[in-house]
Amino acid sequence: MKMRFYEGLHDLHAMLGLLSEGTMAGNGTHYVHRGDLQWWLYYTDTPQEIWQSNIRLWMEGDRLIGWALLSPDQNAFDVYTVPELRGDPCQQEMLAWAVENMPEGVVESYWNEEGDTARIQWLEGNGFTPAKDHYVYFKRSLSGPLPESPLPDGFHFRASLGTEEDARLRSVASLASFGSSKIFDEYWPRTWRFMQSPVYLPKHELFVMSPQGQVAAFCIVWTDDLTKVGHFEPVGTHPDFQRKGLGKSLLLEAMRRLKSEGMTEADVCTNHDNEAAIRLYESVGFQKSKRLLIYRKDH
Repeated sequence: MKMRFYEGLHDLHAMLGLLSEGTMAGNGTHYVHRGDLQWWLYYTDTPQEIWQSNIRLWMEGDRLIGWALLSPDQNAFDVYTVPELRGDPCQQEMLAWAVENMPEGVVESYWNEEGDTARIQWLEGNGFTPAKDHYVYFKRSLSGPLPESPLPDGFHFRASLGTEEDARLRSVASLASFGSSKIFDEYWPRTWRFMQSPVYLPKHELFVMSPQGQVAAFCIVWTDDLTKVGHFEPVGTHPDFQRKGLGKSLLLEAMRRLKSEGMTEADVCTNHDNEAAIRLYESVGFQKSKRLLIYRKDH
């Protein structure tokens, strides 16, 4: 196998295809949804030339067999391989490369499925230990009718228009929802850059609009035509509009739209101690599917 640098969107499509292939294999390794990777790469303040330089691809002829993404600002790395390399020395070589090329300090590996003995044995054998915190992965079938959850009077759904005005409106909601420490003028341009990126589809960002024209709640859905799994990332409700059932109505409407695009399942992930998110997801029929562990080491 040969390692090389990331060369452009054709490589991104291959990386996304590998994630879909891995998900379909169901071999005990968790592959993040293809929407996650697109969100990570394009919803960021990191310049494109920097994050591209932090990607490596391993090729066997013309076939992509594995890739690594280093995220030094988050002290984290991700490595994914084709399913048949699970536990293989080739996979271990990719993991070793990723760890060796991280900056000194704490290094973290996320999204490790509990029970993925191949990955966990490698991590623990190379000095990683499990963290107390972890993520919870939820799934929900989209077969059958979805329950109704009407919005309060005066509120309505609409898809993003992908405009600068919508970038500002959504940023007001997300800034408040996620409690960022940034001031608005520093925060909103990232949303606008993301909306101008090649991975953004306005129809896949859904808003609940208030009677005053504010974005009260929002979510982005991501589709996968191979696995038929729709993914939620991100999901948020402005604190001024919480406890009105908007999040529940939003998720159900988004699932109806996913179903209309041919998705048969939906998934979402959250931190294990985010009790509000867990209650919300369970209220619309999501069920806990697995725990995704975090491993750390001093590098």
